[in-house]
Amino acid sequence: MEKVLILLIILVPVFFIVAAPVIKGAPYLPIDKKRLKALLKLSEAKQGDKVVDLGSGDGRIVIEFAKKGIESHGYEINPILVLISKMKIRKAGLRNKAFIHWRSLWNIDFPKYSIITSYPVKGIMKSLEKKLQNRTTPRSKIILHIFKFPSWKYEKVLDNNYLYIKE
Repeated sequence: MEKVLILLIILVPVFFIVAAPVIKGAPYLPIDKKRLKALLKLSEAKQGDKVVDLGSGDGRIVIEFAKKGIESHGYEINPILVLISKMKIRKAGLRNKAFIHWRSLWNIDFPKYSIITSYPVKGIMKSLEKKLQNRTTPRSKIILHIFKFPSWKYEKVLDNNYLYIKE
């Protein structure tokens, strides 16, 4: 009985730490290599750009941009994925170019980023569209995977990655 109680004391908080982000936000759905390659091509990222990935999961998008010498940031609300991302960044030797933040995408200062990527869920598209139209600078590039904004017209599409450019 004592072992069961100890196990519950450990597992219940872990469950809520992992489950809360899934309930509150999007589930963890990593981008595959083919779509990631298409995203990188579509972004046309160059030196001086700053990238942010909203809901960065295991950090693979952040890491790929950093490997190209582009400063990149990821925002993730799942603390386990934040730790995994940070370990992958450290292992890749990219701590001076790739940064992961444990924070909600709704609390980000967007004007400092020239490229914004996200794999959002359908339920937040209208709110995300409004936030990005109001809080990004002209010529900012927004790349969404799979889902499109309800009103904003995209410029290009490549392998289900939709490129929007802020006017």
